[in-house]
Amino acid sequence: MAFPDAAPGEKVLLVGNPVAQASDLQAAQTALVQQVTSAGSVQFEQLDRIPHITLPTAQYNLIVSGPVPPSAFPHPTQVLAKFLKTLQPSGTLRLVEPVLIDSASQITATNLQNALRIPTQTARSLTSALKLNGFTSVDVISTTPLPDDVLLRCVESCWGVVAEERQRVAEELRGKVELVEVVAKKPAYEVGAAAALPLSFARKKAVNGTTLPATTKPAPSKKSVWVVSANDEEDEDLEDEDELLDEEDLVVPQAKTGPSDCEMPAGKKKACKNCTCGRAEELAAEGEDGMDLDEEPEANVVVITPKKKKATAPASSCGNCFLGDAFRCGTCPYLGMPAFKPGEKVALAGNFLKDDVEV
Repeated sequence: MAFPDAAPGEKVLLVGNPVAQASDLQAAQTALVQQVTSAGSVQFEQLDRIPHITLPTAQYNLIVSGPVPPSAFPHPTQVLAKFLKTLQPSGTLRLVEPVLIDSASQITATNLQNALRIPTQTARSLTSALKLNGFTSVDVISTTPLPDDVLLRCVESCWGVVAEERQRVAEELRGKVELVEVVAKKPAYEVGAAAALPLSFARKKAVNGTTLPATTKPAPSKKSVWVVSANDEEDEDLEDEDELLDEEDLVVPQAKTGPSDCEMPAGKKKACKNCTCGRAEELAAEGEDGMDLDEEPEANVVVITPKKKKATAPASSCGNCFLGDAFRCGTCPYLGMPAFKPGEKVALAGNFLKDDVEV
């Protein structure tokens, strides 16, 4: 058994399964020790123990899981997350596990009951799970159909199928399971790592007595209208603002004078209503309403005699007072009186003319 990713001096984690033979596990560990030599190290752990233990952070250069037969156990998301955490930056994960050949097989496997560890994802969903957990450069190395005898062995001793359901589950999954080998890489940084960006605005060092600018900009095809420079050493010619003005722009506008709002067409002055400019007081000194004192006021007096209004009978606002109390308002003075004809004069008599409160 050979492991192409193991190199001398590397730290390797070999993950086995509880159903594997001790001789197969020992052979895999011996092969890894020979490849990493004495400068490296090989640690061993069982797959079913990974979710319940704490692995060291950034410890291993390589993790190998699943190549020791039987390769019958899938890797849940929790295990993939712990693999990523215990790998060093740029570390490698190589795993082998059974997957379903298509999405239709996923529906069949999901509907099977009493099967706790049966594979339920395809090769495509496995690569997606690796990427979602933070792995990069995920590559499917090989896919191999699972033989019927190996499938029956997985159903009987690996996937937790009860005895009375084993034959039916094996028939349902026949030809729908394959072994896939995947290699994934951890990024060259740890999760949460921070680094300063190499930004520099300084000028480059002088070469042959000439100072080079920090950045080289391509020469513009035509002269720019607006030029903005952050370099204080460069002097730009600015446009003279006075040259942009015409002679007409330099003339101070004069306030236009015209007839006053209070001046009438005949040339007479008359104060406006609610005058606030003082003209009303000025005209009052000369004479009321601007009249000359020698004019006769009687000639300008107009006598208006107001017309007498005819007395009309009071009208009801609702027009229903004559119909009776059922049609009268709450404040109607006719409440309690019998109905009468429209237009009939009604006199309030009796106690209606007396006050309700005695003094």
